[in-house]
Amino acid sequence: MSQNANKTALVLSGGGARAAYQVGVLKAIAEILPFTTHQNPFPIITGTSAGAINATVAAAYAQHFRLGMKRLENVWAEFHCEQIFKTDFWSLWKNTAHWFRFLIGGKQRGAIGLLNNQPLGELLNRVIPYPLIHKAIAQGALDALCVTASSYTSGESISFFQAAANTDIWRRHRRRGHPTQITTEHLLASSAIPMVFPATKVGQHFCGDGSMRFLSPLSPALHLGADKILVVGVDPVYAPPEALSHPEGYPTLAEIGGHVLDSVFIDSLDSDLERLHRINATLDKIPQKIRQKSFHLKSIDTLVIHPSQDLSLIAREHFKAMPKALQFFLRRVGIDGHSGDSVLSYLLFEKPFTRELIKLGYQDAQSKQEEILQFFE
Repeated sequence: MSQNANKTALVLSGGGARAAYQVGVLKAIAEILPFTTHQNPFPIITGTSAGAINATVAAAYAQHFRLGMKRLENVWAEFHCEQIFKTDFWSLWKNTAHWFRFLIGGKQRGAIGLLNNQPLGELLNRVIPYPLIHKAIAQGALDALCVTASSYTSGESISFFQAAANTDIWRRHRRRGHPTQITTEHLLASSAIPMVFPATKVGQHFCGDGSMRFLSPLSPALHLGADKILVVGVDPVYAPPEALSHPEGYPTLAEIGGHVLDSVFIDSLDSDLERLHRINATLDKIPQKIRQKSFHLKSIDTLVIHPSQDLSLIAREHFKAMPKALQFFLRRVGIDGHSGDSVLSYLLFEKPFTRELIKLGYQDAQSKQEEILQFFE
């Protein structure tokens, strides 16, 4: 186990291409903290969806944290959609035809998704050195890595974690921890955006995106022993409803889809943070001696870093960076660079967009330098 007196956890939320923002934040943290190249500031690392991929890279390079963040940035800064899913016209048409056959004939044959994410699996196998996770745990640089997926088979949120052999397993209503060796299959399952990417089979379970039905995204970090939690979200700082733009007329299919995806990726994290803050406020009113003796509860310090800008509006500016065939199919459902911005921001794995998000994440974290240093003290 790690030698840190305070077990600081890193929690990375989901969000498809938006997760490039997390890379910029982690890059800044690696520069801000006064530790040597080999030190990992996060004994516990958890993630869901695309955040699970970033979390796994961070865990794999726990013994060389700054090097790991540089390699993570190099990958995200050179992204193209075809590295994540097939973008040629034939593949997109074949997937669309598969959906039409299903809707007309009513019979499903094999995996079904709007996009084929086979290239993502190949990319993960190339760039993530999974054996280094076990080595980091064995040598005390890391306590645990956890990625969460949603089981279509059982209806549970399953938090797959790789940790020391004596780590406790937890089970709550419709969510549980499952010890395992993290592999590409777990990451594909955790990042399988519903309806967009096909489910991935992990053991006996067909699993989809970990953000679905995951009402307590902070809980895996707490179960794994976290005393402090740093959260990197992908939703912009809250704005009052009157400050938001409101589309006119009946919402398009893309606007409805964007609303659904936002509810999957964003709402649970914000609600869980609110709940944690209320619990902390309640505990602060209980004397320390009574709290430790009778309740075995502790306050959890948190630091949350959110985008200072709306990532959907940034995505709008880069719609034409996507492959032409993909633009054609996206326009059919109302995504054209003028509407459907939210869905676009989850799928825009093109380097002009990801580089801008990395830059934004870096700037936002640098602006919180004093808070970050105080949090780690």
